[in-house]
Amino acid sequence: MLLDIEIKFSNLTVNRQLDYPTQNKVEITFGEVDCPITVESISMNGISTNIFYNSSYKIANTDIEQHSVHSIERPGVYTLTIDDLYIRSHRSSTWHCSEKPNDFFFTYEFTRSSFVDVYRDRNHTGFEGNFFPCFGCSFTYGAGQADTSAWPYLLAKKTGQNFLNLGIASTGPDGIYHNMSLLHRQFPYDKCVILVPPFERRMVHTKIGDLHMRVCSNVDLDDQQSDFHFYNDPSLREQIGLVRQQILIDVENQYSIDYFQRIIKFCENRQIDLYCTAWTQFEYQYLKQKEGFTLLPAFPHINTFEERADDGQHPHEKHYRLFVDQITNESNFL
Repeated sequence: MLLDIEIKFSNLTVNRQLDYPTQNKVEITFGEVDCPITVESISMNGISTNIFYNSSYKIANTDIEQHSVHSIERPGVYTLTIDDLYIRSHRSSTWHCSEKPNDFFFTYEFTRSSFVDVYRDRNHTGFEGNFFPCFGCSFTYGAGQADTSAWPYLLAKKTGQNFLNLGIASTGPDGIYHNMSLLHRQFPYDKCVILVPPFERRMVHTKIGDLHMRVCSNVDLDDQQSDFHFYNDPSLREQIGLVRQQILIDVENQYSIDYFQRIIKFCENRQIDLYCTAWTQFEYQYLKQKEGFTLLPAFPHINTFEERADDGQHPHEKHYRLFVDQITNESNFL
């Protein structure tokens, strides 16, 4: 396939066309570096990509090779390497695409020089040993915050137990059930925490070529104009349209309520201690009427603190710290 790559440095813009996979590298030589040169942006067929993935810099006349290049300060060769994961992740806005019809539903990201196409917690701790998964949406993931600021990380640090951040932005109860059931088959666990997301959300599953793609029903398709992006695939747009119509018809949120009941039954059958709470009033009032789990204090209202995450919308680390204090001090949690 033909890939049009544009790399904007602070002092020049480089455009290259690759015939992938025969050609899979962009190499740029910097002979003189009078002042630090920064990598400002990279695009692939009109899709903005992460500037750090698969980048390296070999400093001239040395054995030093830097990775995840932020700044160029000495003469050498900058290299951007293109592989299937690089292309797939950016065509899907980092939503996981799989050749398996029943695979995990998540987005992958770059964390401390780690970028892999496998399901894992946000902090990339892994599922070895005794761990306790924390499921939820962006309020669990910690959108707009460092991975060390989200509540599962803070909970693990305070308790000394291995709580893992498995939040997926915009997910609903069906996405949580999907992942928690798959995870338990591979790595059994005996306790989990769910910060229940709004019920007006669903997972959308479609097949694009040989790949199965799963996204959330409220994903914004209009932020990508490139025809190379999966968001502009007709089958995905059609499926999202159908799911959104189903959500509008389901005024009682019976779909998500049924999936939450599946979660309770799943944990009961496998003797998993289930702890639940919510960050919206409707879902929390619903939880107060249910049994089969330990109800934790509600997540702090967004207006509890003036501070916000970097995106200006999501909770700040102060919210997460208060939440951890409340669930460990005010409830029968441990």
